[in-house]
Amino acid sequence: MTNFKKAISVFIFIFAMTIYCLLVMVILTKININNWLIEFIVYFLLGIIWVFPSMYILRPFKKK
Repeated sequence: MTNFKKAISVFIFIFAMTIYCLLVMVILTKININNWLIEFIVYFLLGIIWVFPSMYILRPFKKK
């Protein structure tokens, strides 16, 4: 694996996570949930969902 591929992978990961976080914040502020428990569950689930795309993006770091 080249260093260029690793650098691009890290850049894509940081960019994708930034976009994901911004989208989650914008969508959840538009919904305006007034119950703390529902809001906690939604943020918890959305906080776990990002792991699956990150596994794909960071695949070049996996050793064979």
